[in-house]
Amino acid sequence: MTPNRLKAAAIGGGAAGVASQIPGLSLVNCLCCALVVGGGMLAVFLALRNEPATEKTPYGDGALIGVLAGVVAAIVGSIVLIPIAALFGDPTEQIVRMLEGIEGMPPEVLDAMGGEAAGAVGAFALLGFLFNLVTYVIFSAIGGVIGAAVFHKKASA
Repeated sequence: MTPNRLKAAAIGGGAAGVASQIPGLSLVNCLCCALVVGGGMLAVFLALRNEPATEKTPYGDGALIGVLAGVVAAIVGSIVLIPIAALFGDPTEQIVRMLEGIEGMPPEVLDAMGGEAAGAVGAFALLGFLFNLVTYVIFSAIGGVIGAAVFHKKASA
């Protein structure tokens, strides 16, 4: 893997990771992880734009660049989520406030969400990261293959 391809994967993955955490814009990921697929495609575009034309389409290279971009997207997304959570509040507190507004909610449910369960936030964050890692790698690899098909320069016959 050349430094140019690593840099392209870092840029594409970083862009996907940041975009996936921006409130509102992150809803685009509901469309089959479109931001993550786009990050994989961006990475392949950046990696292949200065390479010479070839006979065969480099699907394997596109998939590998996409996988690396997916890993970067998951890491960057987790890092970017920290200040966004600080700006918009702790998700657990938001859920408790929402549950308090529901009429007839048993107090046991509200008690379970506070206190000892607050320590589970770190565990949920880790599980969220692992879920994102797997999902982002898969969909970014798909974006890398699509990017290889779209952005590959074909040798003239």
